[in-house]
Amino acid sequence: MNGPTSKPFSAVAPHYDVLMRAVPYPMWVSYYLLLLAHQGSHPRRVLDIACGTGTMTELLVDEELAMTGIDIAPGMIAEARRKAALRGSPTRYEVADVREFALGDTFEGALSFFDCLNNLLTTDELGQAFRRVYAHLEPGGSWIFDLNTAYAFEKRMFDQKDRRPKSPLHYDWTGEYDPGTRIITVTMRFWNGQGEFVEVHRQRAFTMDEVMAALAEAGFVEVTPFHSYTLDKPRKNSDRWHFACLRPPTD
Repeated sequence: MNGPTSKPFSAVAPHYDVLMRAVPYPMWVSYYLLLLAHQGSHPRRVLDIACGTGTMTELLVDEELAMTGIDIAPGMIAEARRKAALRGSPTRYEVADVREFALGDTFEGALSFFDCLNNLLTTDELGQAFRRVYAHLEPGGSWIFDLNTAYAFEKRMFDQKDRRPKSPLHYDWTGEYDPGTRIITVTMRFWNGQGEFVEVHRQRAFTMDEVMAALAEAGFVEVTPFHSYTLDKPRKNSDRWHFACLRPPTD
């Protein structure tokens, strides 16, 4: 029998770092810095959008960037604040919705990694997010983010499980993809020695044209899409795209 179903990124928040322990975060940091260099950007004050528990955020602090992180899930921000306090980090973490956040501050750069923006399920929501990012960037500011593609969903990338006896957190994920809406619904079962819980996550695969149009409407310029982890152009079999763009130096 399944355990209770929780809101996305709520019950899993205290276990998220265990779940992500195999993620090569230093590689992601290096790739972000590579994209900044390719773009010719040198931000010092950077906003991490949908920062989760702040692992990548804090690695960027170690790169001498002044970081602020936001996430819609209170449990994830609680974990990020706890970790920052333990290491004496000055990073500001706030619970905020990417579609409507207002921090009363601007930044020289912003990023959103780990396909967080796929959790927005309409082009209107994606456009809202881009406009809020634009409003929080200083003129000439950098915006770099990634998105899962329809190819990733078609290849069932979310079908994953770990039932090894020694794993501290067991899980079994199954994704159901609707090619008509380009939305995947992922039922995620988790259990450990303290019980079982379920979260249902939904992501949308946006087309390249939809993303480029939303960025242009928000006002971004010099938009360059990449086959993720490279400086190559996107391919038909890209399962993830990265985008680098700028707020114009003058509006």
